[in-house]
Order: sequence, then C-alpha cells, then structure tokens
Amino acid sequence: MLSCTTVGQLLRYLELCASLKDKVYAELGETRGAKLFSQLQELPLRKSHAVTRLGSYSCRGAEPLSIRLQFAQESEQLQQTFLHEIAHFLDHQTRSGGGAYRNPHGRSWQHWVRVVGVESESRSGISAAMSCLYQQRLKPVARCNRCGQLLKRLRRLPLKQRWLHRDCGGLLVPVE
Repeated sequence: MLSCTTVGQLLRYLELCASLKDKVYAELGETRGAKLFSQLQELPLRKSHAVTRLGSYSCRGAEPLSIRLQFAQESEQLQQTFLHEIAHFLDHQTRSGGGAYRNPHGRSWQHWVRVVGVESESRSGISAAMSCLYQQRLKPVARCNRCGQLLKRLRRLPLKQRWLHRDCGGLLVPVE
C-alpha cells in the first residue's frame, strides 16, 4: 500500500476503482465523468506524517496538487478517509468558476460524500491507531515550578512567552 504513488493505484489496490468510476459517470455523464476520473487517477498520493489529521486534499487555485493520507490508521478507517478526500477533489473540480476552494464541507461536498459512499459513522475522524501514535510522539517540553508536573507535547513551547500551568497556575519552565 505504501508503494502507491497515485490515487489510481490505491483505488485499484483497495478494489474501489470500478464502483467509483460507475458512480462518477452516473453523476456527471460519460464525457465529463471520464475526464474527471482520469484526472483523479493521475493525482499524486502522498504519505502524511501528521498524527492529528487522517488525510487532506490540497490544491492551488483551480489546480489539484495531491491527496495526503496517514497510513498508520486502521484499514477500514483508511478507506473511508480516502473516499472523504476523493469527495473533496470531486467537489472542488465540479464547482463552477474554479478558483479557490472555499467552504470545503458545504452542501456540494456533502452531496459528493453521499455519491462516493462515505459511511456516516466513520466521519468522526477518530482512530485508535492514530491515538496510540500520537501518545508515542509526545515528548517532555516543560515542568511546572509549583507542582512539578511534566508537560508533554509534540512541539516545544515558544520561548518568548511566559506559560502558566493550567491546573495549579505555576510557571512552566522549558526542559532542556
């Protein structure tokens, strides 16, 4: 799965290509559907290193750039996240006027979610594997002067500000 470099390759790997093609053709017609589905299959697929986001669709103006996926999630969740991002692509490319992609979870995107078949239960974006990965990546960044509790985060605290501990109000001192 990690060797997939395009959306088309992952569609074939997950055995979603034929059913998605039929749905897009039924929605847009043969000519426009064929053009859009071809563009979708050639779209680059990138591995995401994020631990708080399962996937993303990126574009610049009217031009689609890529779909990013975090492959550490469960296989069913990965498939639903992938379809969610495909719905973003389809929504962006079928809007009139092109240009910037605004209101990404609006009515037209919700329509495409129903067309491609994203299950409503899986839209929560919660993954046990991702939660575990997030916990593994936390590192100690500061210690409270008052209670001594260690604060763990993904990134260090900005140095030019004073930070207070949420629980006791003590000053947080960066850990070297």
